Amino acid sequence: ERYLDKPRGPYRGKVNDGETRAPIMGAVVVAHWYRDRIGPFHSVMEHYAVREVLTDANGLFVIDAKAIEEGAPRRTYHPEFLIFVPGYGSYPRFQKAPTGFIGGVFEGAGVVVELPRLEGPEERRKHLLRINPMRFANEPFTEVPELMKKLDEEHVSIGLTPAIPKGKP
Repeated sequence: ERYLDKPRGPYRGKVNDGETRAPIMGAVVVAHWYRDRIGPFHSVMEHYAVREVLTDANGLFVIDAKAIEEGAPRRTYHPEFLIFVPGYGSYPRFQKAPTGFIGGVFEGAGVVVELPRLEGPEERRKHLLRINPMRFANEPFTEVPELMKKLDEEHVSIGLTPAIPKGKP
């Protein structure tokens, strides 16, 4: 079941430090929906919608997706998620928990995501290269501004050039 058959959100979860299990406040959580546009002789996967939120003081987040999913065109995929916070491995590829099949884990009551701390600037630099904001938005500075701010924060903290060009918000 790759396409939405009905609205599935809101999407919920909690983000914790993978070692201490303490909540992580201010992690950015991005939900992104793609859709297949069918043409006469081909189909194209394209961006449909994106939402982002920050975790609260308890590490909790909720993404309300009712309007997005109720208005979704046919052949819209279930959302993909990214959770990013400077200094930690990101979800969905580098989390300590959950493990195994992760499809649908943010539906219903949600799930606790445990992120591992990254050791040193070199590990953080390698991890940062794996995060591509263009995957989640056509216009990342306007569609996912919190993600861009967190990426910029991480760039600066490990001695790289800021991710946000001068003149951008």
